[in-house]
Amino acid sequence: MTKEEPKYIKLRTEGIFNLQNTAKEFNLTSAELVAFHNQYCGIHELLPLSLPKYVEYIYLPPKNFLERDIKLLKSANLQIPKIKSEKTYGVVLNFLPKELSIHYKIKVIRTGEIIEIIKEKTYVNNLEIDQTIEQLFEKAEQVLYPLKISTDINGGLSKILNSSEINDRWKREAESQLRKYYQSETGEEIINKLDQAFSDINKKRDMFDRNLFYKLFFLPIYQSYQNFKKDDYLSIYFAGISQEISYRIEYDLQKEFTRGDKIALNVTGKEEENIFNRNREKGEIDLLYKLHKETHEIFSITGSISAFEDGLECKIDFELYELKNSQ
Repeated sequence: MTKEEPKYIKLRTEGIFNLQNTAKEFNLTSAELVAFHNQYCGIHELLPLSLPKYVEYIYLPPKNFLERDIKLLKSANLQIPKIKSEKTYGVVLNFLPKELSIHYKIKVIRTGEIIEIIKEKTYVNNLEIDQTIEQLFEKAEQVLYPLKISTDINGGLSKILNSSEINDRWKREAESQLRKYYQSETGEEIINKLDQAFSDINKKRDMFDRNLFYKLFFLPIYQSYQNFKKDDYLSIYFAGISQEISYRIEYDLQKEFTRGDKIALNVTGKEEENIFNRNREKGEIDLLYKLHKETHEIFSITGSISAFEDGLECKIDFELYELKNSQ
């Protein structure tokens, strides 16, 4: 004996009832919604078509309710991914007004709250790096990888787990070769600073705080969002103006999945006002995170971050996309 299908779904309304918006949400006309509701509701719950009225519950056709319900995020609590996976992302940064573009691929191997990162070659304006100082940094940066990271419960970068391994790689594979190849006062100074940093990478966390990939990929998005929103602060370092900018931001977790069946989280905000910027234009943040519905892993991060110096807008367009064939 099959269970009889319900004739209606009785749904509690939230806040002030808006007939037009509710009808549109469930793919009905206002007249269809009122007619269906009045067919099954009590006398005290009857709705007029034109006059506003407070109602605690609305009666909906099961088919329309279920078609809408399957598109909705059921919880405002984003849990950090606990699975094992391997994904490759393409990362693109465009710096304006410099017309400078940087892109690279980065592999992320996740085992619960432990993440291993492997970064590939960096390209500047679609070309391999050819400037001497930039080459030095590129060669030194490769010492970091593979980089093993533990995260906190919110997804923030907690600790570098293979710090001693990185130091060994620096001493064994890079330091002496770089000193031999880059024999200049500037090169020597940079290599000495790198030597100090690689001796214990956990004491030089600002290296990661100033890197936009790490700042955004390890943003603490895995938390509970009351009413699907949350206020916070975020600081971003702008290398072009050698300054860290603080923003008041709002996380806005979308209740409805995207067309691609992803969870969407908007991160927007404006530069925090202080005595130094009170009478000038303020920078802004406008980012969109898309997460896999089942695992909550990051699928993409897109958007822009801006700041002002002497009235000139400095802007970074950031794109991170999961590439095909990621597991």
